[in-house]
Parts: sequence; structure tokens; C-alpha cells
Amino acid sequence: MCNCTHIRTLAIIMKKIGTIIIFFLFSISLLAQNATKGIIKDVETDEPIPYVNIGIVKKDKGTVSTEEGKFEFEIPSKLMNDTIKLSSIGYQPKSMLAKEFTATLKENPIINLLPVITELEEVVVTNKKLKEKILGNKTKSKKMKGAFSYAVAGNEVGIKVKIKDSPTYIKKFHANVVSNTSEKVKFRLNFYNIKDGIPNEKIVKENIIFSVKLKEGQFTLDLEEYDIVVEEDFYCTIELLENQKQEEEVFFSAGLLGNTMAYRYTSQGEWTKTSTVAIGFNYTVKY
Repeated sequence: MCNCTHIRTLAIIMKKIGTIIIFFLFSISLLAQNATKGIIKDVETDEPIPYVNIGIVKKDKGTVSTEEGKFEFEIPSKLMNDTIKLSSIGYQPKSMLAKEFTATLKENPIINLLPVITELEEVVVTNKKLKEKILGNKTKSKKMKGAFSYAVAGNEVGIKVKIKDSPTYIKKFHANVVSNTSEKVKFRLNFYNIKDGIPNEKIVKENIIFSVKLKEGQFTLDLEEYDIVVEEDFYCTIELLENQKQEEEVFFSAGLLGNTMAYRYTSQGEWTKTSTVAIGFNYTVKY
């Protein structure tokens, strides 16, 4: 019996001289899959944990739990000896072999994560007059665009941002929407420190969940309430949290050169970076 899965994910499209060139359009067909499903809960409260990243480390196979903590995805038989990782802001990550993961779920569909006690960071008060600036890729191009098109939950893309001074306070996120046919799709805005030139660990203490209702024009997300402070260059990405209907997609402006772009197709998947083209994300900051 053949169990095939076909996936299309992040696409970068450029229109030039009547030609459409598609970069990073990903299509795969995987055979001999093992279906897994379950629910992730807080070990102390027994409450479901929403939007947990679940996937095979550095492989393009994974998902994100729903708002009710539920998940379902398929693991190829050839990856059963690879490592599954579960991670969520505010919880200790959990890792195990894929074959142990599937065996555990057959006995009990509930997986528990242990909360992390977060220490409050020191607040520095200063009377220094701060400068305001917009950092990142400011393009509003309609000819080149990046999209979440037929993407799976966990699909993620963003850019590297170089700061001018430390500390830098992130106030707003901006992106130019070229077209948007989605209705209730949810995204997560992620901030990462950098290791070996790619996103490494998340540097925010809570999930930043949002939807894009705007059909065209500049989209702005106010980040004041999150008190995001960075002391070195960082990556900021948008991550798809819910699968889209086939006809739904969100296109943002993109541009050639400039900021380094990083993307991955699924939760816990391997990052790929490029300096050839970058998605048009930018940020109002103070420093």
C-alpha cells in the first residue's frame, strides 16, 4: 500500500520581463509513513499546551500542536531512528528517538512537558534620550514576493537584523502585504539569537501570536507589551501555526540582496540561509 504525502511550502516569486521565476518551492513525496497523533499537556496543571513545535531534528518532517494541544503527523519509516524534539516557550524541551515516540503514543496519547521557572531580568533605568530607527528590509515591491503557499504548520521564514547599538528595544514589526487570501490563519513572530550564521535559540519569554487580516498594504504589529530587548544581531521570523486551505496564501514583498534570509519547512527542521533574496520584514527600534 502506498501512502504518499505531497507538500508545497515557502515560495519566493519574481516577475521580470514577462517571466515568473520561483525560488525555494519545495515539493516532496514520502513513502511508508507512520501516523502519529496525541495531545501535549502541562505536567503540573494537566492543561493542554498550544502551538508546541514537534519534529525530527534537522529533517523536513514535523508539525505544531493546535490551540488545544493536539497534533498529528506522519513519520517516514526510514527516519524512525532519528531524534524527535518537542519544544515550547516556557517549557523544558523533550527529545527521544522517533520509534520511542510512536511506541509511547500507542500506549498513551498524552505527552507531558515540564514548565521552566523564568527569572525576572534586571531592569535598567536611564535618562538617555533614545534614537528611533527602522531596521531590516524595507522593500514594498509587488514584482518580487515571498509567500506561505500551501504550507504546513511550522513553516518559517525571516531575516537577520543588524543592530546599531546595545541595548536595542524592539517596538514594532512591519511587513508589506502584496496579497492575502487567508481568513483565520495564525502566525507566530519569533526572535532568535544567532549561532554559526543561522537562528539558534528563541530570546522572547512568551508567544507572539497574530493573524494578518490586511488584504494589501503595510501590516504593523505593535510589540511594546512584550518588552523585547536585544544586545546583539538577531533573526526575526514568521512561523505558520495552522494549516491553510488550499486556496489560501499570504504574499509579502521581497527584494534582492540586502539582509540574509533564513527559512525552514517544518518544526525542528534544518535552517537554510541565503543572501540572494530576502523577505521584506522591518522593525521600528529605539537605541
